[in-house]
Amino acid sequence: MKITKVISFRNSWNRMIEDHKEELIDIENTLPRFINAYANRSRSSFVSAREIWDKELLKMGWSKSDNAFYSDHGQRLFFGNLGPIKNNVAAYLTFGHIDFLNRWLFQQTALAAKYHLAEIPVLLVPTDEYSKRLDDRSLTRLTLEMCYRQIHPLTPLTHTHPFLILGYTDTKQENIFDIEIFELEAEVLYDEENIIIDRSIEFPSEYYQAGLNILNYFGTYLREQYPDEEAKVKIEQNGNTVRLIIENSSGEKEIIEKALEEYQLVISGQRQPSEITSNQKLILELNSELRIAKYRMETQQDIIQVQKGQIENLFSMIAESLSAKQTINIELSPTINLNQNNVNQNITNALSSLNELKELLPSISSEYIEIQDIEDSLVSIEKEQNAETVKNSSGMKKLKKLFDSVEKGSSAMSKTLKTVEGGIDILMNLAGKYNKIAEWCGLPQVPSVFTK
Repeated sequence: MKITKVISFRNSWNRMIEDHKEELIDIENTLPRFINAYANRSRSSFVSAREIWDKELLKMGWSKSDNAFYSDHGQRLFFGNLGPIKNNVAAYLTFGHIDFLNRWLFQQTALAAKYHLAEIPVLLVPTDEYSKRLDDRSLTRLTLEMCYRQIHPLTPLTHTHPFLILGYTDTKQENIFDIEIFELEAEVLYDEENIIIDRSIEFPSEYYQAGLNILNYFGTYLREQYPDEEAKVKIEQNGNTVRLIIENSSGEKEIIEKALEEYQLVISGQRQPSEITSNQKLILELNSELRIAKYRMETQQDIIQVQKGQIENLFSMIAESLSAKQTINIELSPTINLNQNNVNQNITNALSSLNELKELLPSISSEYIEIQDIEDSLVSIEKEQNAETVKNSSGMKKLKKLFDSVEKGSSAMSKTLKTVEGGIDILMNLAGKYNKIAEWCGLPQVPSVFTK
């Protein structure tokens, strides 16, 4: 098994072979072991492809990246799609939906750079010719050539951080110089003199993600509504502050300002998309973006309220303890602490499985949004120490409801997971993690037919 094609950005391939040759050798040596282990895995005790890949790299001294991380504002950050990490190189072998590339490229690699987790994120995909000889669809949804076709129209890229996409095959290759390299063009920084519009917005935590997505979509709106304008739309992020920069290429300032005014009227609810454009595709996309933004804001507000309630309970507990006259005895039990850590890790693992399910689904589908809702609810109990709180949490209730709907077989989610390659396998894996949490907090187990 060899790497024969490479998509490189910001000289990352040269950096890899010069500074991270050991990690590159690890990746190449792991590929055939992974393919063999995945092909021969037991169907009766399913292990996901991601778990096999992680396990094989962990044997080589790599470390996992899917532990719980939180931003300075308390938002949970998921790094599971970076894969294991060693010496500032992260390696992930994709098993998801065809639009997974966008999530990895524009979210995971950006977070890796911002939080200094990995200098060179690496994504491994089969080449076109090898994918035709693979039986498993989950390994062939995304090939190196597909990645190139998706990314190249976006060049020059404005990313400030490097990344690598490695195409692997079982065809023998004589030496490293036989590898075909596609070096992507990077865009130079914007010219201050050509900026038409420069707006900075500081979002509250509960509005940040929704606001960022809405601003990101303005570039699409401008291209669809005014295809003759060549202005460049760029987004800068700094904490909770987002900067929207529109740079003049050959566009008319008046038209750009008109487009921005129209967009502002739509997102503020003063105009319907159908009132400002006759482009049916754009109307549908705008309505979809607004629905998703509303959902994200409501979900984030729920999480903040839950966290606020937990903090208030903590303060109340401390105040009660300090005012009590009786002696307070604190007993430490290593066994209990160990079990608690296991439970919290099972919740973290369940969140990783939910993220794997999302990889199989289009990001605008109702099933994707339902999984995202469960994930957001489960985040609020990831560090919870109280069994009763976990038992009564909305996250566990929603998770159980998911299994119930699939068991009945009539829901849209059930039908989707049964038709998507690997969906039921990941659901079985998730059910096993749910049962471990349920056993600890006293919730009903899901049927054994679901579990590993």
